[in-house]
Amino acid sequence: MSVSGMKKQLHKASQLLNERLMGAEGTKLDEDFLKMEKAVTMIRVLLAELLSRTTEFLQPNPAYRAKLSMLSTVSRIRGQVRTMGYPQTEGMLGECMSFYGQQLGAASEFGGALMAVGGALEQVAQAKDALDVSIKQTFIDPLQELQHSEMKEIKYQLRKVNGRRLDFDYKKRRRGKVAEEELRLAWDKFITSKELAERSMFVLLQSDVDRLGKLAALVAALLHFHHDAQRILLGLQGDLQARLTAASNKPARRFRSKKIQVRDDHSGTDGFYHRLSAAAPRPSGESFPVVPSRPSSPISSYADCKLVLNQPCCRAMYSFTPRHEGELDFSEGDVIILTGRADASWYQGTLGDRSGLLPVSYVDVLVPLPLP
Repeated sequence: MSVSGMKKQLHKASQLLNERLMGAEGTKLDEDFLKMEKAVTMIRVLLAELLSRTTEFLQPNPAYRAKLSMLSTVSRIRGQVRTMGYPQTEGMLGECMSFYGQQLGAASEFGGALMAVGGALEQVAQAKDALDVSIKQTFIDPLQELQHSEMKEIKYQLRKVNGRRLDFDYKKRRRGKVAEEELRLAWDKFITSKELAERSMFVLLQSDVDRLGKLAALVAALLHFHHDAQRILLGLQGDLQARLTAASNKPARRFRSKKIQVRDDHSGTDGFYHRLSAAAPRPSGESFPVVPSRPSSPISSYADCKLVLNQPCCRAMYSFTPRHEGELDFSEGDVIILTGRADASWYQGTLGDRSGLLPVSYVDVLVPLPLP
């Protein structure tokens, strides 16, 4: 800073102290200017608060926000274009439900419902990601541009007006010691800065229509998201109602006690074998006493299967009577060869010389289909 610049700053500081401590009265700005300045200050505070609250609304977890900000900064430093989406709560809940639904298997009514709900929630999370992008582009970014351009320029101009007023008032207070030409020049600079700031504030305050458009874009994005979420959840509700009706109409399963075989030898019961069939032949020279299993015994309900399960197949838990062409008729206990999967609710299979579709919830898979 030059010597003259330092002297000017000292003069301004002297005038400010004189006004604050000694009660000196400075040049008064007109009422309209002061009203506009107050309104602009309110808009500046509003923008900072609004942008902060909108970000919190879209990304409520502060720890994740900080992590995303850090990763974004590191990527910019490294010159990488790396984007990491905010982990939506609906998506995390949906992933949990889908995982445990797969663990329970499609044969479980609750497992199938969990997978359906999990998939729907993941779709809602994707819709929320789209909401984040839309609001950022149509609401947050334009307001940040307003904050960093027009508002910043107006703030600079107002600071300049105040500085030139202090300079003029200092020289006016020292009239007689300061040349009239210098005093007039200080006044002209003050008035010029005031008019520039006044014009900028007027333009900002008259551009309400632009800010209204940004608010309308925010509401439109929210409305679009809620329409998508409603469509997804209504479909899910219908699917769950159909599952509930089907599960309620199924006949109750009855527990059937199975028999196990214990090998008797000279050293005692050093082992035991589960029989694959109650009628299976016993090895020669060995005695196999047959004992009934307890009601709480975890013996597989398919331990009496006589088939060699060397291909994808399932056993019918209930009888099924086709209602539409292309469905397979079968009875409880039938072992059906699986040839494919039509969708999440239907398998394709063969029973004897007949082929068709069979409902997933009516069968228990013995040998699963190979992964695609």
